[in-house]
Amino acid sequence: MRSLLILTLALAAAPALAQQTEEEARASATILPMLQEVAPGRDGAVLAACVVAEANPAETAAMATAPGPSAELGTLVSAILARPATLGCVQATLGG
Repeated sequence: MRSLLILTLALAAAPALAQQTEEEARASATILPMLQEVAPGRDGAVLAACVVAEANPAETAAMATAPGPSAELGTLVSAILARPATLGCVQATLGG
């Protein structure tokens, strides 16, 4: 519940990221715990939102249907995080 609140607050701060489908919301919820291990609180929520926003439909589906954090999911998230568009999303949202 706390993670959902943090994600909701982060998305409220970034209106462009707040428009999530149900599948995108499930994907965010799946990857959020992994990302909050490396970036607690709002920063982790922003990372999750940007990863989902920049994922292609197949990647979003893979994240949404994953049973939970795993090495394979971590590899997918890392690949999406490395994209210039994802990094730009994070920088724009966090103001850095």
